[in-house]
Amino acid sequence: MNDTGKCVLVVLLLLVEGAVWAGGDEWNGRPKPADMSWYQTSLIPMVDGSPIAPASVRNLADNRDKPSTQGILSTTSWLKGAFSTETEVATNQADFTGQDPSAHMMRLGATGSTRLVRYGMTYRTADQAFYQAAGQDQREAWGEWKNGAMALRSTFGRRTTPEGNAAGNPQEQTYSRIDVSWNRSAWPHLGLSYLHNAASNSMDAMSLFPQRAARERVEAAMGYNGTLWNAKLASGYGTETGLTQHAVDSLVQTETLTASFRSADLLTVTPTLGYRVEQQPWSGAQINSPSASISMSYKQSQRLNMTAMGNYSSMQSSDRLVDVDMIGGKGVLTWELEPMQEWKPQLSLEGGYNLQVNRLMPSAQAENLSGLLRLVLATM
Repeated sequence: MNDTGKCVLVVLLLLVEGAVWAGGDEWNGRPKPADMSWYQTSLIPMVDGSPIAPASVRNLADNRDKPSTQGILSTTSWLKGAFSTETEVATNQADFTGQDPSAHMMRLGATGSTRLVRYGMTYRTADQAFYQAAGQDQREAWGEWKNGAMALRSTFGRRTTPEGNAAGNPQEQTYSRIDVSWNRSAWPHLGLSYLHNAASNSMDAMSLFPQRAARERVEAAMGYNGTLWNAKLASGYGTETGLTQHAVDSLVQTETLTASFRSADLLTVTPTLGYRVEQQPWSGAQINSPSASISMSYKQSQRLNMTAMGNYSSMQSSDRLVDVDMIGGKGVLTWELEPMQEWKPQLSLEGGYNLQVNRLMPSAQAENLSGLLRLVLATM
């Protein structure tokens, strides 16, 4: 038994002992109800990974043609919320009778907290036929400390796909992250992060060594939130390992400036500027990639909504082997029609344009113009 389980058991034994050796007056009096704040449990129905009210379960439509999941979430709280556990089991709605054992998911979680520290662990496994994150096993542990405006959070975990890729090679990804932040109202918030991400495949029959791709990165960010606007400046530096250059590392530096402007919850404009520099020690080349984008969302009424976005990016290498420009845009107009009996129709019109210009090979230029008219019929 681990230390946490021993502590919980000792506390429960002390509580029982205190009740047994109570005074004689308490034995002669009326029995007192149990203090349920020390232990609470609940069962919550789940649909597509989200909790729903128990009263609305019988009103769910039995639409077996639409991929969806159903399950049960059991939560338990100990010691007035200082320690809690979660157990969730789910299956595809079409196979909810349990006849197909290849479409299930199980998740176990535990969370503990003290005055300044919170920590937790999660384990999740899903079969290959499960609709959400199929065929993945995930293990994750995290902890965070917060005191006033300062906060520290650490996360590390592992994702495994036992079935592997199309070639049948199992895939594994390990990751870890450490974040330090300072956030106080009416002041800019600051953040510093370290990220490590590694992915690998098992040994390939046609190769002597497993294929690997790793990434380490340090990021610093500063942001400010106003009443009708917010802005964030982020800078990152790290290494990336390529799979096609004999697993050599490249040094990558990025700069990103993002802002958002709102007007009475009707219009939101978000411009973004970015710059990426990649240095390849194995070739001595440097690749510069500036980018810019802007998006707009306008809600004319409860039924009419319009969104538009545009982007531009470029890639140029110092050895003059790469010189590409990319321009794109997209617009969406969504209109909710009048409800008809039990149906809630929605009409949307989408248009998009993309252009890729290769200055070294003009014949490789690609241009795409698309349009889509969509009618959605949803139940009330």
